[in-house]
Amino acid sequence: MKLVEVSWPSSKLMMGTVMQSSLAVQRSEGDTESLPLVYDPDAIALYWGRRPVSVITRLLQLFSIAGGFLGKLAWDGLRGQLQATEVARAVELRNIMTSLGPAYIKLGQALSIRPDLLSPAAMNELQKLCDKVPSFDSQLAMQVVQEELGAPWQSLFAELTPEPIAAASLGQVYKGRLRSGEVVAVKVQ
Repeated sequence: MKLVEVSWPSSKLMMGTVMQSSLAVQRSEGDTESLPLVYDPDAIALYWGRRPVSVITRLLQLFSIAGGFLGKLAWDGLRGQLQATEVARAVELRNIMTSLGPAYIKLGQALSIRPDLLSPAAMNELQKLCDKVPSFDSQLAMQVVQEELGAPWQSLFAELTPEPIAAASLGQVYKGRLRSGEVVAVKVQ
């Protein structure tokens, strides 16, 4: 079986399940500007500067999640329960990082190798972000494939697995077969 990567670099998929609908970029009628696809600090600042509601919504989301988690840790500490709740809080931290999306999954991966910052239980739990990241909704992935191809996936592929065969922080992979019979890996980001 020969694997050929088929990817579409301009994919606009946003991962994260917590308040996902509030993270959609607000666009007014006639607003066709999209987030720059190359690193340009001025263009990125201009883009987000025109969307203060999106920025404030995301910041409120992050502060409420972080505040809630840190509040629970503080409460555990006040009750002398830090060790008793260590594993549960580590699982909660991993779930939070996963729900916030790819940048936070990457942060969790980096923290998973920092014994100077985290307990062994937290490190063990965050290490799951290195090889066991949950996939995002396949229906959403197929929408991305259709947007990038400009047609339904069936127009190019004879077969495509209904669920990903692998998932990582920035995308997932489906096994497919082109109409020519060649087996390929389809990476959706």
